[in-house]
Amino acid sequence: MRPANAPLVLLAAAALLSAGLLPQAAARGKGRRGGGGPVPPAVNDICGRTPFPEVCKSTAGRHAAKYPVVDNVAVLNMQVDAFARRTAQARNHVKKVSRGAPPTQTQALSFCDTMYMNTEDTIGAAQRAISFKDKGTAKIMLQLAVQDFASCDRPFQEAGAPNPMLKFDAELNQMANNCMTLANMI
Repeated sequence: MRPANAPLVLLAAAALLSAGLLPQAAARGKGRRGGGGPVPPAVNDICGRTPFPEVCKSTAGRHAAKYPVVDNVAVLNMQVDAFARRTAQARNHVKKVSRGAPPTQTQALSFCDTMYMNTEDTIGAAQRAISFKDKGTAKIMLQLAVQDFASCDRPFQEAGAPNPMLKFDAELNQMANNCMTLANMI
């Protein structure tokens, strides 16, 4: 026996589907970092000129409404803020996976935590340089940040231990490369 409102639900779904809205409604908050909404055209254009445009769009697109003008500097600020947040998440992940890890892995994770802390400091210096539109200093600071977190893998390799931070390091590397490209645009 069918419920009395089944034809109404079916009709509503057909109307949404024909209007192209059902897939968007179903996808909202799923499979996208940042969870939703279309990427503003200015962000889409600027991010399209970065080495990892999808990473750029997924982290910057949701913050565009916070900026009165969306230009290269605004998108760079969005990306650097996202880079800083992801670095903080990496540090939290280090703390989480350190519990119960073997001693060689714990030592390597401690080294990573120090490198991520250095990355946070370097990102802060980059943010200050960006506020003064000092492209040279911003790029140097972002390059130093890459060196900091990229060195996280070395103690794992030396110890022959698996690195639980590889995913974070790959994402941070993409974000940093986007930031350096965007810094060239200011």
